[in-house]
Amino acid sequence: MEIAVLLVYIGLFVIAIILSFASIKYFITMWKFKNRKKDGSEDKDFKYFD
Repeated sequence: MEIAVLLVYIGLFVIAIILSFASIKYFITMWKFKNRKKDGSEDKDFKYFD
């Protein structure tokens, strides 16, 4: 019984790590998008937002 609970905790921990990594990556991308140059020279990196 304790092994099943341990496996559930490990599974939830892995899911939390993956989600936090994805949200950090998204935050960095949006931070770059917000602080990009106004002349449009970096727009080729953000085509998928349009």
